[in-house]
Amino acid sequence: MARHSKAAGRTVYTVVPVQGAHVGSHRMKDDDKVPLAHRVSAVLVAAGVAAGTAAIAHVASAKTNPLAAGADLAVVPAAEEVGVKTVHAVNPGAEVARVLQGQQLYAMENFNAAAKVAKDGYDARQRAAAEEAARQAELRKPPKQREIEGWIKEAIKILQANGTNIDESAVPAIYTIIIKESNGNPNAVNNWDSNAMRGTPSKGLMQTIDPTFRAYALPGHGDIFNPVDNIIAGVRYTIARYGSFANHPGLASLALGGGYRGY
Repeated sequence: MARHSKAAGRTVYTVVPVQGAHVGSHRMKDDDKVPLAHRVSAVLVAAGVAAGTAAIAHVASAKTNPLAAGADLAVVPAAEEVGVKTVHAVNPGAEVARVLQGQQLYAMENFNAAAKVAKDGYDARQRAAAEEAARQAELRKPPKQREIEGWIKEAIKILQANGTNIDESAVPAIYTIIIKESNGNPNAVNNWDSNAMRGTPSKGLMQTIDPTFRAYALPGHGDIFNPVDNIIAGVRYTIARYGSFANHPGLASLALGGGYRGY
């Protein structure tokens, strides 16, 4: 609502602030929930009411200052040209800017929240898809392969706990050695090679001879025919002698397109 009062040589207009408005504040109040177009319109209407009231006041006081009244109605030169000073307490542009800034902050907060929800949902779907793909790939493996790889993974956990730098990325390499050496038979014994001729036949999944197995077995894992124990000793021997599976004679030969070579 606009009020006016006359002073010597000037007219002062004041617009009473709307209850609940917080000029300069970016906090969202109930009035901020009003659609943006309506709020901007309200600011402009309020400013228009103030200006219109001022014009009417000048018309009413035309006896003392007709030019000033006419100026407010835009029919004669501006009030400044006839010595009338007008002070406005409301800046419509600033009010509109405040409304727009508040709405922008509100919209940005909602956009960021929605973006986070979308990203979290996408990441969760990607993880679920990867896990399902891995599960399906595992199910497609023959039962024998799943069993052997289970022994390998158990051996890797024990090796890690005892300081060996290894993880499940080594599973394919170890599996290949096992298949080539014993065809996955934990009880396999080689009675025909040079080791057998010396009285120390190769035994178990990774075909280690007794002296080598004893040298590289871990405490509590001393059964050469136990699949996990045999893998532990065979892996430790391979790393100690060749530095890595990439340098294992059989795997290195296969990588170059050749045949498997014993170690």
